[in-house]
Amino acid sequence: MPVTTEIVNKPQEEIEDDVSRETIEENIEQDKLAELKAKMAQKKENAMPPKIIEKKRRSLNFGVIGSGQAGSRLVECWFKLGYPAIAFNTAPQDLEQIDLPENHKYLLEYGIGGAAKDTNIGHAAAEMHKQEIINAVDEVLSDAQVFLLCLSLGGGSGAGSHDVMIDVLSQIGKPIVVMTVLPMSTEDAQTKQNALNTLSKLAILAQNKTIANLIVVDNAKLEAIYSDVSHMNFFSVGNKAIVKPIDIFNHFSSVASLEKSLDPMEWAKLFTDGEGLCIYGEIQVANYANDNTAIAEAIIENHETGLLASGFDLTQAKYAGALIVANNKVWENIPRGSVDYAMSLIQENCPGAEGVFRGTYVDDSVKEDIVYIYSMFSGLGLPDTRVTQLRKEVEAEKEKTQQRAKTRTTNLTLDTGVEKTVSKADEVRQKIAKNNSTFSQNFAKGKSLDFRKK
Repeated sequence: MPVTTEIVNKPQEEIEDDVSRETIEENIEQDKLAELKAKMAQKKENAMPPKIIEKKRRSLNFGVIGSGQAGSRLVECWFKLGYPAIAFNTAPQDLEQIDLPENHKYLLEYGIGGAAKDTNIGHAAAEMHKQEIINAVDEVLSDAQVFLLCLSLGGGSGAGSHDVMIDVLSQIGKPIVVMTVLPMSTEDAQTKQNALNTLSKLAILAQNKTIANLIVVDNAKLEAIYSDVSHMNFFSVGNKAIVKPIDIFNHFSSVASLEKSLDPMEWAKLFTDGEGLCIYGEIQVANYANDNTAIAEAIIENHETGLLASGFDLTQAKYAGALIVANNKVWENIPRGSVDYAMSLIQENCPGAEGVFRGTYVDDSVKEDIVYIYSMFSGLGLPDTRVTQLRKEVEAEKEKTQQRAKTRTTNLTLDTGVEKTVSKADEVRQKIAKNNSTFSQNFAKGKSLDFRKK
């Protein structure tokens, strides 16, 4: 028999949901429902469109590179301000502490790790990984208009790798600014000697225009300025203070001023056309209302009391620039002529400058009753005072080291009563033995052996 299907049309009420509208309304309290509807209506009325945060305006796109521990710490500060950044080091544990994306941190693997303040190891590690450095710069910093290379003058990884890093960056053809760090007063003779050697090399690169600008930060001055900062927070606080003024110049040179702006081209000249060393700083002036020369005096005095090395001769400056920033209320109380006094004093102290630039800005995000002044002088020679002091410290440390070595030799020598003569052949054999020592063979030549039992 054929299969037939019987379709039964049920009454409408039989196929409705088990829970009807009437049932729901019976189970809820009407006053609570009314209260809930009122709240929803209020939320709709007060609803705001999503806030679009404008990217901070800047004149120049920096691509920041850090080499070594000190350089990587500085890079971390730049990255947190929004700049693309990469970090290199020979010590894996130092890279772990740097707050960057993992794919922006690169280990220059060499030996068992680290450079032990030996600049030869830093150079060899960078040379071995040169193609990786090229690839990292190309991948992360391709949009950069200016390269900013950060490193310590005294460390093995940073100071040792500087020539390889600069060679890689110079092939791209964009301006290179090098931000370096002088040792603390408590550092050893090797670190200070490295600093003198590296500073001398970088000064030559600035002179022959391989690098566009050289910034020398002085950790010894940071020690004095931030003496009340805890040991663990010292570098974090100091590094933020180092990078802030440059970011301020880079930002305000891109925005309008009601009176006079320091425009992007002036900023580019100031920062990348100095052909020498650069100093800059930030100072706050509170007595602006009672003294119309207070701003002028602050700008000149700041270069000796700031974070960078001292002993520079401002008459050598190729460019000078100043930003004066305050809220609208403060500007209303700044005596007329204060800014003119300041610029006049800068011109007097920098008689050979090709350009003296200024920018005055109203910034109501500044809540304090003070004037912020940011100054920069570029195209300077080496800071003679600080270099001379560093040389003296190195010589003093060397004398102490030699005396300690002599004491160790005396304590390790047993007089047998037999006279010994050290011949030239003996000296050669000693050098060969040193080069073939267990340490040199196993750890300091770009390889590390596996001593585990098989």
